[in-house]
Amino acid sequence: SSLVSNDTISCDKWTFDESVFKNTFVTEAELVCDDLPLKSHANSIYMAGLLVGSIFYGVFSDWKGRKPAIMVALLVQCASAIGTAFVSDWWTFVVLRFLTATGNMGLFMCPFVLSMELVGRAWRTFAGVAIQLFWGLGMFVLTALAYIVRDWVDLQLATSVYATILLSLYWLIPESPRWLLTQGRTQEAKEVLEKVAKANGKTLPPNVVEMMGKTEKQKDESPKSDGLLTICSYPVLAFRAVVIFVNWFVVVMVYYGLTLNVGSLGGNIYLNFFLSGAVETLANIVTIYALPRMGRKKFHCFSMLLGGVANVSFLIPVLVGGDDITWVGVVLSNIGKFGATGGFSTIYVFTAELFPTNLRNSVVGTSSMVARVGGIISPYIADLGTLVGGRFGTSLPYVVFGLSGLVAGLLALLLPETLNQKLPETIQDAVHFGNSKRPDGDSQPTTKPQAASESTEMSINDVMFNNDGNGHVNQSFVSEKF
Repeated sequence: SSLVSNDTISCDKWTFDESVFKNTFVTEAELVCDDLPLKSHANSIYMAGLLVGSIFYGVFSDWKGRKPAIMVALLVQCASAIGTAFVSDWWTFVVLRFLTATGNMGLFMCPFVLSMELVGRAWRTFAGVAIQLFWGLGMFVLTALAYIVRDWVDLQLATSVYATILLSLYWLIPESPRWLLTQGRTQEAKEVLEKVAKANGKTLPPNVVEMMGKTEKQKDESPKSDGLLTICSYPVLAFRAVVIFVNWFVVVMVYYGLTLNVGSLGGNIYLNFFLSGAVETLANIVTIYALPRMGRKKFHCFSMLLGGVANVSFLIPVLVGGDDITWVGVVLSNIGKFGATGGFSTIYVFTAELFPTNLRNSVVGTSSMVARVGGIISPYIADLGTLVGGRFGTSLPYVVFGLSGLVAGLLALLLPETLNQKLPETIQDAVHFGNSKRPDGDSQPTTKPQAASESTEMSINDVMFNNDGNGHVNQSFVSEKF
């Protein structure tokens, strides 16, 4: 008989390495070879869920209130996340993950807005960035759970079922008094503020609720905002908008891309993910300290350029090779993550303070949508190393992230600083924002005359906190992490 057989033997199943994970959805659904891109598609669809969630819960929370929106988001997130653990086909998996993403966005965005509306103006930047510290804490907890529970089904349940505990906290969450006032529910707003004042050992100033109600009514009766296309009529504003859109796109793409690419780094994946969470927590702490001192522009550009240089430098350990310098790639990747997190935490503030009152929400909202596009394509860039292969393939995602960060950071240098500047209220204010002189020859003031509404704001500051609330921080929106 012949020693060589030309018979073809069919492959019954794949055998996977279980030294790191016992079982994952990729191995269970056998997303290999021709089906490998389905992994990137699944992550991209999840990112699309964040986009849909930001739109839906933004509208829903304005319609029904912050508290009901939080509850709906929690129910959607819990139901879809738990359901994900019991599916094995790709289509059902991605649909449930899409729904989970919408709920996750609502669970971040609605409490974030609520926290902004519960604190005084001087503390909004601190509250907005500090709330993101718990994202890093979640990464620490997830690392520990994943190390102990190495089957994806058990891990999915472990990270989903506990969220049902939050349902019991519904009764402890106050509704936003500002939202209540916009709905004419003055008595309910007063009850919330009285509870806050009592908890802080303060007394609610007389007539403050009525004053706030009049202020909110005046806002509702004010002329409608100009359309976003108005910017196109002013080259300076159009240029700034393009630069801002580019920075939003890049910072979200890089942030999520680096997070998804942790598994491609050498060394222990659990340690690498833990370090990624630690670096993110550190970046948020630094942001809280740096923004009111270093300025929005300087810190944002510093973060983007630092991250860009670190990511491009990832080429060095990859091309040189050797297991003994794997740690260099891990260090550079985490420096890149530090920069992306710092830029992420700053871009909301920077954007909100650059544009006039009647365009501010439109620009921030449009910027956030552009950012989601960056998030949607980030899984494909993160997986370039798998598709290209070889040493250069391993470094290719980092080179793309690094060059993008450098371009965005350099463009941001062309924007004016907004720290301690009066927020632009009109189109003309925005056009001349950053100039040392106004068109009428007056110097640009760094403080704003105190109006009746601001006097009310100071009274609320006194109720909310056991301090004088006089920190000079411009009113702004702050970053969402999703």
